[in-house]
Formats: sequence, C-alpha cells, structure tokens
Amino acid sequence: MSARRGLARRVLRLTRVTAVGLLFAGAPASAQDWTHPRGMGLPNPAFQRPGPDGMRLELDNGLTAYVAEDWRAPLLTLTAFVAAGSAHGAPGETDVVADALRRGPASMPASEFRSRLDAMAAVYTVTAGREETEVTLDVPVEDAAAAFELFAATLRGPRFEESSLSRAGRTSQQAEGGIDWETSIAGAIAAFESRLYRGHTFGRTASSAQMDAARNGGAAAFHRRYFVPSSVVLAVAGALDAADMRAHVTGAFDGWRGGARPATVTFEPIETTAPRQVVTAQADKLQGWVIIGHELPVVPREDEAALHVMDYILGAYHLDSRLFRESREKRGLTNDNSSFLEPGVHGPGSYTMRTYGRPEAVRLLVDVTFHELDAIRETLPDEAEMFVAKGALVDGLYAERYATGVAATRSYAIEWLREGDHLGSADYPARVAAVTAEDVRATAQKYLHPDRMIISVMGPLQKIADAPMLESEPHLDAWGRVERVFDPHR
Repeated sequence: MSARRGLARRVLRLTRVTAVGLLFAGAPASAQDWTHPRGMGLPNPAFQRPGPDGMRLELDNGLTAYVAEDWRAPLLTLTAFVAAGSAHGAPGETDVVADALRRGPASMPASEFRSRLDAMAAVYTVTAGREETEVTLDVPVEDAAAAFELFAATLRGPRFEESSLSRAGRTSQQAEGGIDWETSIAGAIAAFESRLYRGHTFGRTASSAQMDAARNGGAAAFHRRYFVPSSVVLAVAGALDAADMRAHVTGAFDGWRGGARPATVTFEPIETTAPRQVVTAQADKLQGWVIIGHELPVVPREDEAALHVMDYILGAYHLDSRLFRESREKRGLTNDNSSFLEPGVHGPGSYTMRTYGRPEAVRLLVDVTFHELDAIRETLPDEAEMFVAKGALVDGLYAERYATGVAATRSYAIEWLREGDHLGSADYPARVAAVTAEDVRATAQKYLHPDRMIISVMGPLQKIADAPMLESEPHLDAWGRVERVFDPHR
C-alpha cells in the first residue's frame, strides 16, 4: 500500500509542476481565436464502443466474465458484481456476508489474508448496496496468479467465523474511522434517506435478535443461496494478455458450483406525498448542508435518454448546469449545487439536489434550487443547452464508460447482470440524439415534483434561521413541516 501511495504522490507532484509550468509559460504568439467551436469546422466525433461479444467469457457453471487488456499501468483489476444486496434475505444477513468477505476465505485466518493483501500492495474493497454487492481486488500484474486464486476462494467461501460486527451491523473501524458522519454532507444524505425509505424494505435495519440470527447461520445460508456462479458477473482487466486472463478466470472459477440464480425480486414502489417535508439536524459547523429530492421510480428504457438530457441541463455534476450557474457563478453562494440521478434496478432510487454554504446562504440556496426545478418543468431548454447536453452525454460520459479495459469490462458486466443483454448501451447514442426540447420538459414534469420533495438540512440551525435575508428568501418552515433529527446515521 505504501508503494502505491508513494507512486500516487509522485504523479500528483508531477502534475502540479506541469500545471505551474504551463501557467507561467507565457502568452501564445498569435492572438486569441474567439471563433465558436461550431464555426471551426471540427469533425464530428466518431466514437464506437468496443464490442462486448469479444470480451465475454461464459463458463459452464453459469458464471459470466468480461475480459479486456488494459496496458495503461502494470496492474490487474478484478471486480465481481453479485445480484444480491441488503434488501434481499433477512435484515443483517448482507452486513455479515460483507464482513466475512472483507476477512477473506475461510481456508485461512483473517490476519493471513490481510498480510497477503499488504504483501501485494493490493487495494481490496467490498461494497454492499441495497440490490447488489460489489467486490474489487486491484493488484500489480506480477501477483496475478495469486490474486485470481485468492479472489475466487473468498467469493466462494468467505470467513464467517470471528465476525467483528457489532449488533448495529457496523465494525468498530467503520464506526470510528473515515469522515465525521453526523456533521457532514453524508449526515444530511443519511437523514434524507432515512425519511425517504422509512417503512420500506430499502430502509430496514436489523434488530439485535436479527443480527444474532445472521451471525449464527443466517448469513452463511444467504451466501449459499445468492452467491452462486449464475448470480455473479466478473469484470477482469489489466496489463496481461487477454488469453492468459481468460485461462486464469477458468482455472479459478470453473470448479465453483451452486444452485440456480434466485428469482428476481421487484421491490415495492415509493411515492412521497405533498406537502413537502423538512428534516433538520444540528451540527456546530461553519456551514450547512442541503439535500432536496424525492424517490425515483424504476426508469423504463424509453425514458432514459430524455431523463439524462434533462438532468445534465439542470444540474448533473459539471460546471455549466443551471443549478451551478445560478448558485455559484451569479451569486457566489456555494462551491457546488448539483443533481444526483440514482435510479434503482428493481426498486425505487432517488433524485436529489445537493449543495452547501455558509449559514447566511443556506435558505437562499434552497430558494434558488426550487426556482430552477420549477423553471425546467415550465419552459423549454434552448438550442445551446440541448447541443451541449447531447454532446457531453454521448461524446463524453458514454465514451468514457468504454474508453479503457477497466471501464469497458465494468460497464458491460453491470449491464449483463441487470439486463442480460447489451441492447441498451448499443442504441444509447441514437436515443440521446432523438431527444427534443419538448421531451426534456415532459420528462421534467414526469420525474420532478417540487411540491412533494424532502428537504434535509444539517448545520448550525439557529444561525441559519437568524441570518438576514439576501434576496427575500423564506425561512425553512415555508417549505414544509419541520422535523428535528438528532441521529440521522442510525
């Protein structure tokens, strides 16, 4: 790990030096060319995604893998996507399975597993979502053979003994390390989600009795049911010959046996109701964090492109969205005001606007955000907004998803796990190109409902309330009934 961090620091240092050199290199000899890019006669982008069929490897046991060479660095990246998350099984079982995966295979002590990872300077992560679990191992290529065997052994039979989980379902390291959860943007997100998913399968938490049951065999049974080859799709990419990586996948995983993939579960929908709700949490900080949003239903393919175009114009994470311009460029209230489109797979996701600022700016940030939500529902985007959004989505974000071996195998693996085909990614550019301004407004009216959004605010609440008005913005209680939350992360 230390070697990899040292390399990262050297790359960062070189980048800074290069940037400084460019900054002071002097003005170009010729005058600035103010020609609009449309008038420069630039060729049309001609990006073509690499074909998925040549990457796909299907084993006799039902496991699918996407394999591609990636020579940018002497690394190998192994990722397993599993069609099971915290909403499956009984509460607490996914937490225990994820903890077991973090401690390696049952065939060796957890301390030995960590020692092997350290010896390889490996990066190893386990992320359990509501509907899917992701396990990733990133190692130098000289450790490829050992990495495949270790990765496969862990997925097939993780170490359930000696669990470090507390009754709350969190390890002591997770509880104590990392960011200051309760008093950051993460706390505001947690407060929002606790309200959004209250009473829903996605919002359930394990009781002490349920955690005991998970540790005493429930999680192991969950693993046997859901972690079967037909429920797993691998993404494998690195600085190795593709044939060698395919041989490693076959050798490590071909002997894995398990039952059929469990039937797909469709989770119950959510619909927030008017009037709006305001959730607040006290944090003695210099600024406040704001989350505004509601549920996002499962998005059919025919709505996907228009929703992405609308989201890009409104606030998708970039420097020329409507939210960014109105909040930062025109008013200087914040460093960021962005939208986060997070659809579910077989259940509800969320659509949120996230921002932050000094106490004096918080109420105005809420007001500005709602103004832009109303505007995109009521008016048509102009030609320039449509041109930029479509270009960015196809020639930027879409191309980026397939630009490297690591990115392409990951994108295809996720798509295969969820859809079982690649039709959606194949015609995505054409679907984006066909979106009209009228489609954008209709999509905003279908998927954005400002009148029933949840507003989550974390920060110095009294300072936010007492701050003088900047633009006649209302107090928080004007947006809905205010409810105080003290422990949003639980």
